[in-house]
Formats: sequence, structure tokens, C-alpha cells
Amino acid sequence: MNDAYRAKLEGYLAAMLQAKRMLSMGIITPEDYDKIDTMMAEKYGISSCSLYRGIDLIIGAFRGNMSHYEEVTKCQEQ
Repeated sequence: MNDAYRAKLEGYLAAMLQAKRMLSMGIITPEDYDKIDTMMAEKYGISSCSLYRGIDLIIGAFRGNMSHYEEVTKCQEQ
């Protein structure tokens, strides 16, 4: 990992740590958190396929995996 990408990654992770705290305190909704995550990833140039993104792949309501046809296919194309 080069220094420029590492600096971007650290900025993204710091911003998302604050967003996760706000989510756990009830200040923002899960939908707001998703919007913030998308905006911060775009700002810092972090791919939606990155392992460093804090997106849960297991959906809590019914414990099912995410749709293969949506996100996984997108990541394979990049």
C-alpha cells in the first residue's frame, strides 16, 4: 500500500468512526450512515469493493447474505 492511499484510507476510517459513534448514540439513522459512507468513500477514493469499507454483508432482519447480482458483480467488473 502506498503512502497516498494509506493517507486517504486513514481519513476515510476516521470519518466513519465518528459516523458509527453517532449511529450507536441514535443521532443518525442507518440510512444516514449509508449516505455518509457513500459520500466519504467517494471523497477519499475508496472503492465500494474495498475490504476497509465498514459495510455489513449480513443483513440483520433475516440474517441473509447480500445479493450476489448487485454488489459482487459490480466489484468483479472493476
